[in-house]
Amino acid sequence: MAGTSFPDGTVVELPGPAVRPAGWQFEAHATTPGRPPSRVVVSADAAAGAPHLWVVLMQAADGSGTDLVAFSTPTRPDGTVVGPGEVPALGVRWGEQSGAVRWSPSTGVVSQVYVAPAHRRRRVATKLLLMAGGVQGLTGTARLRGDGRLTDLGDAWLSRQPDWWRQRVPTRTEHLPPMTPPSDTAGVPLRNLEPDA
Repeated sequence: MAGTSFPDGTVVELPGPAVRPAGWQFEAHATTPGRPPSRVVVSADAAAGAPHLWVVLMQAADGSGTDLVAFSTPTRPDGTVVGPGEVPALGVRWGEQSGAVRWSPSTGVVSQVYVAPAHRRRRVATKLLLMAGGVQGLTGTARLRGDGRLTDLGDAWLSRQPDWWRQRVPTRTEHLPPMTPPSDTAGVPLRNLEPDA
């Protein structure tokens, strides 16, 4: 939640039809308290111009945290959250992802934010992190934050975010290499691979 009505990170339960306060960021829906959401609606103001996204929520393959993998296909409604077991029936391939975020549920530290090169500069990272905030808020795990390790693109993204988000990430302590393998950069505009000068 942003704005003056509630402090950063406040979870507001809205009985009945949703009445969204000024500055709302996202709205997470779950059938049972403490369970992951089935849907996270992101405010159009918070991620203006972001594409249609639905996500797969799962444990990272190496056990290092929680992954939220985003797709832009019309296979599911915007904001839908599914488990990995549902993916085969949806007819999408993992290589079609628009982006992904990984974080530690115990510390809240976001260790990876990836946006596929063709989907960059479209507010995918912003929308995806807000959706991750919906998952975190409903499951009651540690609040999302950074630890100062950033790629150049991540640092540029952070510099354009509101104060409430920048306060969750300390000053850059380590320069991480780009996450995009060189083999995936052919034909991608330079502005999608490097921060603005």
